[in-house]
Amino acid sequence: TITEKDIETIKMALNDSISDINTELKEERAEKKRVALLDFKNKYSKVYGKLRQNPSIYSLSEAELDITAGGLNDAIQLIEENLTDDLTYQEKEEILDYKNACDNLVELLAG
Repeated sequence: TITEKDIETIKMALNDSISDINTELKEERAEKKRVALLDFKNKYSKVYGKLRQNPSIYSLSEAELDITAGGLNDAIQLIEENLTDDLTYQEKEEILDYKNACDNLVELLAG
């Protein structure tokens, strides 16, 4: 069962993924890569918007659930890339809790 807290985690992951795409789009990219990034940004934004309007996993189609899993995976990758040694114990703990929540949701959506 996906709870209200899980929906918030999904929205946070999608938002983080969208922000990362925005950062990548500011860099020099081949046109093909830019188009792919914009496509992911549009898909993530659509699902994010839908969940903001109706915070229920049941409001999403099967294709949108796949997009959600992709956004969660992107967020997990971002977390792993940005987990540095200069974080406090509490910051690391919070980030790892967020990563674990994303991992669990990916497994749930895949099942």
